[in-house]
Amino acid sequence: MTFTGHTILITGGTSGIGFGFAKRFASLGNRVIITARNESRLNKILAENPELSGFVSDVTTLEHLSALTEYIQDKFPRLDVLMNSAGIMRAYDLFAQLPLSVLTEEINTNLTGTIAVTQALLPLLTNNYGTIINVSSGLSNLADGAHPIYNLTKAGVHFYSDALREQAKYFGKNLRVVELVPPLVAETNLEEHASTENPTNMKLSDLIDETLLGLENGAERIDAGFAKTLHQMGKVNSEENTNKLSTQMLGNYFPKEKGER
Repeated sequence: MTFTGHTILITGGTSGIGFGFAKRFASLGNRVIITARNESRLNKILAENPELSGFVSDVTTLEHLSALTEYIQDKFPRLDVLMNSAGIMRAYDLFAQLPLSVLTEEINTNLTGTIAVTQALLPLLTNNYGTIINVSSGLSNLADGAHPIYNLTKAGVHFYSDALREQAKYFGKNLRVVELVPPLVAETNLEEHASTENPTNMKLSDLIDETLLGLENGAERIDAGFAKTLHQMGKVNSEENTNKLSTQMLGNYFPKEKGER
């Protein structure tokens, strides 16, 4: 692998996809900084992985974002890769009268957080001929019924990534924008059904390998594993496929009592 010699910031870097990439990137000879909201968790990770640097930051908080921006500009002025990996995934019954604060939590983290961190660091990344890797999801291509807010946030990340990439080309900016589109990954704590027994889920190591290959080959969008199938399902017979996927997923998350219609 030749993805080396970079200075990389990864949001949500203490668990799941973010932490997996942080360790692999560091092993390839990159300087890696991770962020997380949980200070004790971050300190534990840094103590166990001294090759990593870290900063406590909540991507949904303006004060934290300003502090992160100052920290990066001061300590890591050669930052040339941003990986927006911070994300949460919730299954919701929309008829359960949930408070708005619950319904907007994923929007704030997955979508607004991605946009906010990117925009804050865009000048530095552009000056350094940088790369932005936005993590969306296979479920940005096809709604699954059970994760209504997650679906829309990841679709938003997809369209934001496309727009940023096209503007960078149009305005002649030194910026590469890559969308990483994973399926559910078995070793993450994103949600309860991401088990190794599900054949549509993907091993984290396989996702990282496929992503590195895509980065080296100049890919702008990396559909990994089952996300390739979801992409096609969203293009062809999307209404029929949405109904089939939603029926299956809603049955998994909100099973009806026997005889209930």
